Order: sequence, then C-alpha cells, then structure tokens
Amino acid sequence: MMKRGFRKVVGVLLIGVMAISMLSGCGAKNKETGNKSNTGNTQVSDGGNVSGKIIEINFPTSWVGVSSSTEWFNDRLKAFNEQYSDKYKVVVEEIAGDQAYVDKIKVLYSSKSLPDVISTGGYNLIDSMKDQMVDLTPYVDDQWKKSISEVCWDVNSRDGSIYGIPYSRQVIGYFYNKDLFEKAGIKEPAKTWDEFFAQCDKLLAAGITPVSMDTADSGWLTSLLLGAMIASDDEGETFMNTSLPKNYNTKEFIDAAGMIQKLFQNYTTQDAVGGKYENGASNFFMEQTAIIANGPWMISDFYDANMVEEGFSDKIGTAMFPGDVMYNSGKIGFNIASKSEEQLKASLDFVKFMTSADSQLKMLEMTGEIPAEVNVTSDNIYPLVTEVIENSNKAARNINDFQSLWYANVVDEISIQYPLLAQGQITPEEFATALTKAAEKN
Repeated sequence: MMKRGFRKVVGVLLIGVMAISMLSGCGAKNKETGNKSNTGNTQVSDGGNVSGKIIEINFPTSWVGVSSSTEWFNDRLKAFNEQYSDKYKVVVEEIAGDQAYVDKIKVLYSSKSLPDVISTGGYNLIDSMKDQMVDLTPYVDDQWKKSISEVCWDVNSRDGSIYGIPYSRQVIGYFYNKDLFEKAGIKEPAKTWDEFFAQCDKLLAAGITPVSMDTADSGWLTSLLLGAMIASDDEGETFMNTSLPKNYNTKEFIDAAGMIQKLFQNYTTQDAVGGKYENGASNFFMEQTAIIANGPWMISDFYDANMVEEGFSDKIGTAMFPGDVMYNSGKIGFNIASKSEEQLKASLDFVKFMTSADSQLKMLEMTGEIPAEVNVTSDNIYPLVTEVIENSNKAARNINDFQSLWYANVVDEISIQYPLLAQGQITPEEFATALTKAAEKN
C-alpha cells in the first residue's frame, strides 16, 4: 500500500481534503480545445469562476486517521482550499483502511455512481472500472508526460490511453532490526532465500520471531515476500511484471507459495493468520519481530516517539530481497469519473494540484513516498529513505507489486486462501489453482 500509501499504525490525525491546480479551460474529453496541461511544476488558474457558483468535487479517501498520508493530505487540502475557495469545494468521505476504501468503490461502481476523483493507494481498479473512468489522454501534453517517470505512465495506461495520473513510485524492499540480527549472530542481510531461511533459524534459536506477516486486506506484508520469492529467476521476474496474469500454476509461483507456507508455520507471530498490516507493523515496532517487508513511507514511523522507543530508527537497516530483488515500479495514481464537462474541469484542477511538483515534494518529505516526477528531490528526508532509493538503483531484478497488476478479485482471493495455506488445509499447488480460478472469472 497500497496500498497500499497508506500504512501507518498509531497516532490519530484528523483529515480534510485537498486539491489541485490544472489545465485552463478543459473541453469535452474527446474535443480538441487548444488548452494544454501544465507540468507539475506550474499551477495555472483559468481566471475565475465565470458562473459564480461553487462546484463540489466528490472525493472519498482512506487518507484519514492512522494512514501515513493523513498529514500530507491535510496540508494539501488547506493549500487547495486557499487557492480555489471561490471556485471549488471538495466533499470528502472518510473511509478508514485501504480494503474498506476499495470495497466501497466497488459498490459505487456497481451502481454506476463512482465519485469524481478516486485514489486507491495502489490497488488496480482501472481494468475492472475503466468503462466508467475518464480517458485522460487528451489532457496530458508532452511536457507533462516527460516530467513523469515512464514506468508510472505504463501502469496507469491501457491500450495507449491514460486512466490514472501518477504521483508516486513503488520502491520496496525490507527493513530489519540490526540489534536483533546481532543478537542472533547475523552480520548482514541474506543474499539467497536459502540463506534467508538459515537466518530465520538463527533468530529462532536466539528467541526472536523472524518475520512480520499478515493475511487480511490482501496480506500486504506477506504478498510482498511472495512476489519477491517468485521473482527469483527470469521467468518469475517476467511474471511479476505481467499485467493481469491468469495462470498461477507455474513452478516459480508454487515454489514461492511453499516458502510462504513454511514462513507461516515456523517463522512468524501467532497473530499473523487473520491479522492485518497493523498487527505486523506493531510487532516490528515493539521489536517482537526482526524483519518486515514494506516501502519507505513506513520510515517516518521509525522516528515517531508516539509509536516507537527513542532511538529505534538507529537500529533499523534496509535491504533488497534475496537475489537483489526490489519492487521498483509505477503506482496507480488518481482516476477521474466525473459525469459532466463542468465536473471534469474541476476534477482535473484538483488532480493537477494533488500531483504537482510541490505536492510530490511535500509527499517525499512528509511520508517518504518516492515521487513520480523525475526531478523532484530533497535533502530534507530521512537517511533511511535515501538507502531504500539506493537499493533500488542497485537491484538486479525490478518488479511491480501484485495490487497494481493482478485482477482485483484475485487480490481479494488472497485473503481467503492465505489462512488455509498457513494452516496446512491446502497445498501450495491448491493455492495457485485457487488464484487461477479467480483470475479466469474475468
């Protein structure tokens, strides 16, 4: 997370909403108006609200409460409201939790009542909902497109058409507790999965539970490990970069599922089965586990005295997955489903503001998420964020995450099948077959 952006554990912040500055005078989506979009570095107003009425922009969001993006979102809301107070009002529906958010969007889609703007924290809803989403291609000019990393446009486009506006990249490895590693006699992160399991044995021998895992809400922590295991060879790397795979009955997938089953049964906490991301993160914060797979948005938590003991961040190291694998890809961005030209113009302004260079810079500094815009950098970030970026630059295998690429119903199926796999009620082969059957329904 989404994902999903999205994965903070403690500390409650109230949320509001933000918005955006965008193209001048957008016409109907298939009509050439002569008005080009600006790059994220520039915000342009169309000179005022001609009609005089305030246009409401509907935006449900999971950036509330304990989400790692809440503070950033509140900041951007205030800035947008100040700039567009005479034109727009963003109507926010707060939905806590990424899975609850996605479930709500599915309900709205089924009733053909998608909101004006959607941001799913990395979950791929484009393939199942693009018939109700606006094709944004006419509003993205060459200058804007070139300012964003190509991998970000790739994951937000279908058949040459753009359905999502990027704002961040997925750069994910794993974090480990250096003190716990030292206690177990481990000097550095494992280079192979065999070495990884050997280190897990050393941790157990030292009285330390090795890995934080989960099964609920698509099993984010567990599925990151699964994907990295799949990508151990060329075929697996290709699979993890394939959009909407339908066949999971492959050797690399089944082998990885077998390793996940082994982790569940021997190397994780009792609350992993049935547990959410928050359980796994809390165990890592309290030093009950030595390893957690996640992205750099989690790093701010390592410095938060309300969540961890003072000095906790000094104990944390960053690592690529065994085989020098990293998640290094685009992330699903903002989608628009406005029904009228007037609403579309307002939604475009909102999304442009939220994905501007200024907003991405604040996102980097406040959450640790990696900007989609290639020229957005900052010296005002935690050193661990820099380490994660450096790891991604050295990775031998670069993959995309499951939430961005797999069918939505397959992502849902994972949470049904993980507990069965963990408890030995199904085999890795049966796990793969279950996901294949889910994918074939599309």
